[in-house]
Amino acid sequence: MDTGNIILFLKKFSFVRLVGTGIVLRVFIAIIDGIFGLQINEVENFNFYIFGLALAYTILWMFNKSYSEEEE
Repeated sequence: MDTGNIILFLKKFSFVRLVGTGIVLRVFIAIIDGIFGLQINEVENFNFYIFGLALAYTILWMFNKSYSEEEE
């Protein structure tokens, strides 16, 4: 694999968006859990699920952003 592709990937990747998305997801899930009493936080590997969702959103945002930049 070309190292230029890895460097380009890391330049477009936003760690701030990853952390921000994780925080927003945790707050949103805490609110939903508090209202409906679902005990979502008791799920095994809950933090890994939140991280996976935040990572997926960040990567999708990154590729969407790169395609919109190419069109302009």
